[in-house]
Amino acid sequence: MTAEALLLAVGNHLQGLPRHHELAGRGARLLGAVRTAPSYRLLARGAAPPFNPGLVEAGAGAGASIGGELYALPEEAIAELAALVRAPIRLGQVALQDGRMVHGYLCDPAAAAAAQDISDLGDWRAFLAMAGA
Repeated sequence: MTAEALLLAVGNHLQGLPRHHELAGRGARLLGAVRTAPSYRLLARGAAPPFNPGLVEAGAGAGASIGGELYALPEEAIAELAALVRAPIRLGQVALQDGRMVHGYLCDPAAAAAAQDISDLGDWRAFLAMAGA
């Protein structure tokens, strides 16, 4: 039996969005909706569609709980997915609201200066709906 890993998607890897195929093509199985611990900020990078999301570690008391989808996938798929991302995005560890640590897409905090903080919207889909994208 292949070992499984857990991966959090909060942006364009969500079901129905442009990069979801990267998860589906590697056997990812949706486990359900989850929220991060309240120590992250969600960013919209870019001035116009297509916008790019970024989840940034903000630290305790400086962040929000961000909604996303939790997936189970073969452990070896994590390295494959890591090879597909480009700076300022990387795969790292993300704390969930229930205390679990899972793999997730994180953005380099240096990219935050040029991005719009959309944390108050709660998740990427809310931002896309607001932006009409």
